[in-house]
Amino acid sequence: MTSSLGVYAAEPAYPILAHSLLQAPSDSLTNGRDVRLDSEPGQNWNLKDDWEQGIQKSGNGIFRCGVVVGISRLKSRSKDTDEYVGQIPRYLLTSHLLNTGPSSSETSAFIIHPNNFDALAPRLLLHALQSTNVNTTTAMTTMATRSTAAASHPQQAGLSRTDALKYLDSVQLLPVQSLPNAAQAINTVSDALQKLQDKRRSAAEPERPVVLIVAGLDTLAEAIIRASNPLRGTALLAATLRNVNRLARTHGSWLSIILVNTSGLGPAHYDLTPSVETDQVEKPRKEMPRKVSGEDHIYSLFPSPGGPLLSTLLMKTLDQGIDTHVLLSNVKAAQVAEVIKDRTGPGLGKWGIWSPRR
Repeated sequence: MTSSLGVYAAEPAYPILAHSLLQAPSDSLTNGRDVRLDSEPGQNWNLKDDWEQGIQKSGNGIFRCGVVVGISRLKSRSKDTDEYVGQIPRYLLTSHLLNTGPSSSETSAFIIHPNNFDALAPRLLLHALQSTNVNTTTAMTTMATRSTAAASHPQQAGLSRTDALKYLDSVQLLPVQSLPNAAQAINTVSDALQKLQDKRRSAAEPERPVVLIVAGLDTLAEAIIRASNPLRGTALLAATLRNVNRLARTHGSWLSIILVNTSGLGPAHYDLTPSVETDQVEKPRKEMPRKVSGEDHIYSLFPSPGGPLLSTLLMKTLDQGIDTHVLLSNVKAAQVAEVIKDRTGPGLGKWGIWSPRR
């Protein structure tokens, strides 16, 4: 009787995330064998599977239509440029263009970016298309058809300059100089998307995915904060993000929105003692307490020095306008992308080693 009462009086077990029980790669995250293990099928924690699949119209993929995906990096960890945070968006955009095919009748991608943001410059997009190994017939089909065609047709060399320019004809660039300019550009895209939707409905055309990439809203808001005050900058950023979210919900069945944040998350300076170059790199933070009482409690799965990732009002405001947040950081010699927030799906905790093939 005494032992029975003791059982019922026992404390409940502390909850843990299921993915923390997965065995991490044994040695180095960057050797060829570990990278292949990272891409084994059936491991739904692997974020690499999501960016390899590209933009999806439906399902539980991270890069799916109807949600706002934010891609950020850690602040002041290294001398990172816009190229560091722009590689994955460029890869997704290139894959989207190849899957959609060249089209002169409608725009398949909109890019709103500050004038000094070069990661999505036309020359880099052109080079990415020309350096991609892709079958010409495959590139003009959907993702489902693409996988079938690739099995029966050998891959050919990258696109010629002429063919690559045809794909770029469907990309509309909107460079901006300030946050009000960016808000105006978002309204311009909204009008274009509404006209596209009306055209498709009247002609009974299929709803092919369209990608909207907005880069540097956080940096543009910081400029207002420096010139005025934090409340004005965050208020304008919040209003702009509401318009972005409205677009995602209005055209949720075929619009994919990616926010590329250029200023970074976390405090401006990190305490690098102990150094991040330790054996803890191979092991995501298994015993890290995850608070769920508010969305400002955002953490990385990997040990990261310094304070919380959302350390300022600007960063918290930015994160509130994002459904799925992907963080880029260096783990030893590898660049790792991890999902630190997924408001509408099961993606929280997914991670993968970014090894571009294009």
